[in-house]
Amino acid sequence: MNQNRRFCLTRRIASGVAACSLGVFLATGAPVQVLAASPQFAYSTEKWASLQDDKLEFDEIADRIHEYNSTVEKNRIEYKDYQGKDSNEIAQEYYDAADEIESSIEYPDSDDANYGSALAAAQRSETSATQMREQGDNNVDDANVKAWGYTQTEKSLVQQAQNLMIQYWNAQENLKSVQNQVSKAEKDYETANLKLLSGSATQTDVLDAKETLLKAQASITTAESNIASTKESLCQMLGWKYGASVEIGALPDPQEQMSASVNLEEDIAKAQENNYQLKILARQVNNAMTSTLKEQYQTTLTSGKEAVKSNVQSAYQNLKLSEAQYEQAKRSLELEEKTKQTNDRKLAAGLISQNAYQSATYSYESASVAKETAAMSLLQAQLAYQWAVWRPRSRKGWADDAKSERKMDERGSWDRAKDAQGARKRPKRCKCFGCASGRL
Repeated sequence: MNQNRRFCLTRRIASGVAACSLGVFLATGAPVQVLAASPQFAYSTEKWASLQDDKLEFDEIADRIHEYNSTVEKNRIEYKDYQGKDSNEIAQEYYDAADEIESSIEYPDSDDANYGSALAAAQRSETSATQMREQGDNNVDDANVKAWGYTQTEKSLVQQAQNLMIQYWNAQENLKSVQNQVSKAEKDYETANLKLLSGSATQTDVLDAKETLLKAQASITTAESNIASTKESLCQMLGWKYGASVEIGALPDPQEQMSASVNLEEDIAKAQENNYQLKILARQVNNAMTSTLKEQYQTTLTSGKEAVKSNVQSAYQNLKLSEAQYEQAKRSLELEEKTKQTNDRKLAAGLISQNAYQSATYSYESASVAKETAAMSLLQAQLAYQWAVWRPRSRKGWADDAKSERKMDERGSWDRAKDAQGARKRPKRCKCFGCASGRL
């Protein structure tokens, strides 16, 4: 095994199973190069033009994650090291790396000047080799496990980006709300000053009104900063460089009464069938070489199925709650619209003061913001339920097609039929300290 391969293998030992979840965390990190992963023929000319302009549409998120996200690109490169390999082949790589380390160990003579440091280095190498052998013994991964893990990461990134886009527009609605509060506070401050002049208010009343105004004005700066930071995180995640001028398109409208068409039991079964983590665990159970290891993964698989069921049920309840809140927000806005129409007529006829009219207008604008916010919460709940149930569309970037799965299954069955020691050619080690070879 060459030095580069051994380095990569050692690095994988250090990172462990947290690699996929870490990839999600890192997705909003440094800006990435705007270079597509797929060849030109992967999309139509029109599709490429849409993906490569400086406007983000909601239905482009999945494609931009696939083409331009740095974590997806890193996983795509890393997968090449696993492609086409079964669990025994991957385990053998660990054994080979251990052999290499052991063959390079040099044990010092007791009278060497640097005996202590040299002995410590040799012991560290022995420990590293032992760890690699243990990794080989415990390996349950194969090409498909890795592919499913990377696909799961990509799925999570798409979800995260969708939520960020919704968060961006939520922040825009929050800015409207804050601006509404500033307008009201300005009016209240003006009124307090007029009352002070007429003797119907005190200086304390004026100072209180001014403090309220200053707090509202400060909230605008916070709201604008939140919009900018959310947009930047979203754009970098989707492959735009830092500071790029990108237009964020509108969100789709939420589906009306989606829960009415839900068959919860069927969807739970779909979710358990389609969940990538469960697919991974089932494969790992199959690949485990010892009964103890197999039982451990089987236990995790069983509890994982219950967790998926609970997740779907929770998403469904949240969906129903969001639908109810959205309907309430719509009704509230409808009432405020009727009140506003009445006040418009009263103002035109001189039957209402400007102050009273303005106060009613603030109420209407607040109801409008609340309705838009409820619509976005409903959209988010619908997406969460869909992600909990349905498998995302397959991508050509991973070896996850039926043909490759079938080949892996056939090969895995053949390997598992072998004697365990023969299937994984684990070298025997000499247990006597100081043996240069480490083997009999």
